[in-house]
Amino acid sequence: MKAEQKIMADATSLIAAATEQFITVARSAIAKRGVFYVALAGGSTPKGLYQMLATSPYSSQIDWSRVQLFFGDERCVLPSHDDSNFKMASEAMLNSLPIPEANVHRMPTELGDAEDIAVRYAETMAKVMQNQPFDLVLLGLGPDGHIASLFPDTPALAVTDSMTTPLYVEKFASWRVTMTYPVINAARQVIVFIAGEAKAAIVSDITNETVTGLPVQRLAPQGEYYWYMDAAAAGQ
Repeated sequence: MKAEQKIMADATSLIAAATEQFITVARSAIAKRGVFYVALAGGSTPKGLYQMLATSPYSSQIDWSRVQLFFGDERCVLPSHDDSNFKMASEAMLNSLPIPEANVHRMPTELGDAEDIAVRYAETMAKVMQNQPFDLVLLGLGPDGHIASLFPDTPALAVTDSMTTPLYVEKFASWRVTMTYPVINAARQVIVFIAGEAKAAIVSDITNETVTGLPVQRLAPQGEYYWYMDAAAAGQ
């Protein structure tokens, strides 16, 4: 399934549109099912979204007590580390919102071992979500075509029998834990954020199908699927 492309003039417009979309999906999920399950992404564009969600008038438009918040991937660093997606989201949004601490499900990276972290997080997801799909999964796109921590040429791409998997990313010399394709593809809505001129080449390659088999190209969402891009990323 190909993504519906939404192209904004610049990163600011992209973040504003994404904020409106986030609120719409959250309110709809809460109205229909009483809860909003969302998986956050790391990266600068999602950070802009989180910062906007934490400001008025947006912050008051969601019943945060009904939001169950997860992370699509995480580096195996302590939650206080600058590389932590949880730390970024906390500083950008969570510390300023009336969301119950029990509703924020970070990966237990203090366990140290990536396998243990992955197993424990899958258990948490199963317990909290009771086999329900995510209402929204947010993803960034790396210049190598990776999404979450599903990197090219890693065993994580082939994992279909668990919700999370550990992996070692050689070029960053780092252990990570990521949600797997089955979890992402089952979501009611998936949004990939692509901003900046540095992403123009990969967008062109994917759009023109001059490359195949990249992690983002292996996405097959069953629900709604969007690419939110700025003009710089979409330029070529």
